[in-house]
Amino acid sequence: MADEPRERVLSATFAGLPLRGASTAGRETWFHLPTLRLAFDVGRAPTELIPVAHLFLSHAHLDHASGLAYWFSQRRLHRMPGGVARTHPDTVPLWREILARHERLEGVGYDARIEPMAPGETVLLRRDLGVTAFPADHRVPALGFLAFEIRRRLVPSFQGLGLDEVRAAASRGETVSREVSVPLVAFSGDTAAGLFDLAPPEVFRAKLLILECSFVEERDADRSREWKHLHVGEIAERADLFENEVLLLTHLTLRTPPDEIRRELKRRLPPRLAARTVPFLPG
Repeated sequence: MADEPRERVLSATFAGLPLRGASTAGRETWFHLPTLRLAFDVGRAPTELIPVAHLFLSHAHLDHASGLAYWFSQRRLHRMPGGVARTHPDTVPLWREILARHERLEGVGYDARIEPMAPGETVLLRRDLGVTAFPADHRVPALGFLAFEIRRRLVPSFQGLGLDEVRAAASRGETVSREVSVPLVAFSGDTAAGLFDLAPPEVFRAKLLILECSFVEERDADRSREWKHLHVGEIAERADLFENEVLLLTHLTLRTPPDEIRRELKRRLPPRLAARTVPFLPG
C-alpha cells in the first residue's frame, strides 16, 4: 500500500535554488529545478515534468525511469517540439528499442530524443548554464550530474582597477576576463560509496548536493553494501569532504520512520555537517 505522506511531492528552496520533487527508495524519484529548466530523473513522469525539455536520467531502475515513455508520449500529445533525455551510453540502445516499440503501439512518432551522455561529458543548455555527467557506483550503469553556472570574471591583474582602465585594455586587445564555472547543484543518482572517489571535486563544492542516502540504521549497513546504496555512516566518515551549502539526503527507506531518520542523522553526523544537512522528508 502507498505511504502517501512519504510519497507526496515536496517543494522548497535550498541554497537559493527552488526544487520540487519526490524521492522514496524503491517507489519513485524525480527532481525539478524550475529556474534551471531541467530535471533529474523522471519517476512516473508527473505532469509538471512534461514541459521540461532537458531531462537527465541517472539510471534505468523503474522507480527513477518508469515514466520515460510517457514523457515522450505526452510531449507529442501536447505538441511540444524537441526535448532530450540524456543518460548512460550503455543503456541508450535498449531505451531506443523500448521507445520504438511504444511508437509502434501508439501508432505515432515521438519528437523527443534520448541521447547518450558519457561520464565526463558536458552539455551547454544555454550560454550561462551547463551540465556535466560523472560516474556513479551502482549495480547497473549509472550517472550523477552537476549543473554549473558560467560567469565571466576579471583576470587577477585587472581586479581592483577602474572601469575605464579595464575598457581601455580591452580595446587594445588585451585579455581582461575569463570564463569561470560556478557549481550550482549536483545530483548523485543511486550510488554506493565508490562515488566519493569517482565524482569530481566540484560535486562537493556545489551550493546544493542532492545525495542518495537510503539507509540510516546500523542494521541496514550490510543491506546498503549489498544493493549499492549509501548509508549515513559512510557519509559521516567523510564529513570533511562536503563544502556544500546544503546537503539534501534523498531516496530514504520506508523501513525507517521519518522521526527516527532525523534522530539518526543528528546522532551520526558531526555537528558541522548536520547543521547543513536536510533529509528530503515531509514535515
